[in-house]
Amino acid sequence: MRRRVISLGSVLVAVVALGLVLYNATLVDRRPPGVARVWLSTPAGSDPAIAQTVTAIDIEFSEPVRTGSVERRFKIDPFWPGTITWDGTMAIFTPSTKLPRGQQFTLSIAPGFEDLAGNTATAGLDGWVFKTVGSPSVVKVEPADGADGIGVDSSLTITFDRLMDTAAVESAISIQPLAQFHPTWSGENLTIGFAQHLLFGTTYTVTVDSSATDAGGNRLDRPFTIRFTTVAASLRVVSTVPADGVAGVSVRAPIAVTFDGAIDPGSVANALKITPAVEGNVQVVSTPSDAQPITGPSPSPSAPSAGGRMLVFGPSSPLAPHTTYTVTLGPVVTPLGSPGQVAEGQTWSFTTGQPTTSGQNQIAFLSSRSGVRNVWLMNPDGSNPRQLTDELAPVAGFDATGDGSRIAWSAGGVVRIMQIDGTGQQTVTQAGNREYAPRFTPDGRELLVGRRDAGGTDLGYWLISLGGGEARQVLPREAPPLGSSELGGDGVSTGEGAPVWAPRAAFDSAGRRLVLTTGSGNVWLIDLAAATETQAAEDTGLIALDGPVWAPSANRFLVVGRKPADGRDGLWSVSPTGAVVRLTDADGSVASASDGSIAFLIRDVLATTHVAVGRYNAPASAHTITNDVNLRDRWPAFSPDGKTVLFARVPQADDELSAGIWTVEIASGRLSALTTTGAFPRWFP
Repeated sequence: MRRRVISLGSVLVAVVALGLVLYNATLVDRRPPGVARVWLSTPAGSDPAIAQTVTAIDIEFSEPVRTGSVERRFKIDPFWPGTITWDGTMAIFTPSTKLPRGQQFTLSIAPGFEDLAGNTATAGLDGWVFKTVGSPSVVKVEPADGADGIGVDSSLTITFDRLMDTAAVESAISIQPLAQFHPTWSGENLTIGFAQHLLFGTTYTVTVDSSATDAGGNRLDRPFTIRFTTVAASLRVVSTVPADGVAGVSVRAPIAVTFDGAIDPGSVANALKITPAVEGNVQVVSTPSDAQPITGPSPSPSAPSAGGRMLVFGPSSPLAPHTTYTVTLGPVVTPLGSPGQVAEGQTWSFTTGQPTTSGQNQIAFLSSRSGVRNVWLMNPDGSNPRQLTDELAPVAGFDATGDGSRIAWSAGGVVRIMQIDGTGQQTVTQAGNREYAPRFTPDGRELLVGRRDAGGTDLGYWLISLGGGEARQVLPREAPPLGSSELGGDGVSTGEGAPVWAPRAAFDSAGRRLVLTTGSGNVWLIDLAAATETQAAEDTGLIALDGPVWAPSANRFLVVGRKPADGRDGLWSVSPTGAVVRLTDADGSVASASDGSIAFLIRDVLATTHVAVGRYNAPASAHTITNDVNLRDRWPAFSPDGKTVLFARVPQADDELSAGIWTVEIASGRLSALTTTGAFPRWFP
């Protein structure tokens, strides 16, 4: 029994001893160390094997190691001096000096280094290769080198192969021809925007010289150069409406640009930028004109046209009064059929006026100051000029009702009427006709016009009912010819009177009779109450320089002209019964006041015309009240009180150019210049 007990005890001891051996075996580290990861502390770009020249190499081990055993086995080929520092399990090799550019290195650690437990590595780091970055380079440029037809509002984008020193690159840029630029960066991308539009049809050279460096200080090996050529300008802006710098523009005025060639309607959608912003529509139209006959239906002056030269922006609502608008035409409008070329951009400004509520004691006149001849209104002292009509075709003539509440005008062969405040505008002329020389009857219910069809056929003169009644012909011949839109500037013609497209008719006070100076210059007396046409019109035998006026105190019509047999210009009276009497020598136009005063023009020995004032019953005793030998006076008109004469002037040296609108006080002779341009002034009552 005792022997069995001893045997069991021995077994227990042996088991305990074996357990201790196995326990110790599991706690003792027998695994060799190894290299877990290697990387560059400062890679160049997205490639982890390309290093900046100033960088360190980080080597992470699988466990803490005996540093000396690693450092003795570390090798970089080709050799480059440096130091190794430690951060836990990571060795950091830092070169003593900046690495050379474009050099390949091989990093290795021989086997045999040890961990802290003395385990020896059976494998090391075998030929880990990296390369230092070379010189920076451009990998992409837009537009491409040698590109042609580049927009003058384009920018240039240069993409480098790495992050660059932005200040060094910007100072290395030069542009020929000189162009101011502003650089912006997004990573490796440099965008060069230009302060102003580039020149048309010009080759630009952009150079980044070798002083440009990357973020690590590496220079370009050689200067980088790109050349591109801008698009050629094949269209020229002829005019803008409203014109640059003009004030008093109508709040209903369109904005238009006329080019010297047909434009592509598809290129104009975003061509205009208006500040303050204005809602509206853009279209391309033909330049409004009545110069040539039209076959087929007569188009509207603002009808869209595929071959048009005019870009028109129509505001959706009236512009703000007393507001300065700036319009910028972008360099995007292309010629019809030539999408590779564009028109040069342009910027201009204009200021709106305040719509007028009354024409009383105001002066109306024609002026092209807004870019196209239109009717304007101003105070008697010349202040506050503002645009009444807003035509794109030049206004050839206008009239107003006796109280100044409505006006009628003709532009491009189309007659329109409206209230003086701009409301109630309507077109009188029907499609297929061309009409001119509008004149209201004394009661304002009818409008006299000269009419031709679109083909140019003479249809004579008509009275149009403004209340919806039938129009009636009052003279079957001698309407003004087509072509009013060809009269340029302020509408000053070479003759001393109004052009043939302007109103050249006068009614007596009752509106029964009128004297009409036709487009041929013949003067007709017309009885509107006559039973037949043959009884209605009587040829006076006169050839007139301008239209007639009614002199109520004398119960006569007055007109300046001549009889062919006489050959001398003079002032003539035409009685309602047809008697024609020469009163005195005269030139140009005549005006009549309610008190019997008359004003007309007298030509001196130098062929200069001056304003003369007298009485109807003593015209030969009239005396001149102006005397400037360098200026010719035209179109006299009395103020409502009859004390002042309103007139316009042209230079003696160029009688087709306006020298402004003036007034002269009859009693004192005091002159006042109201404007420097303008023609055909009329003083509303």
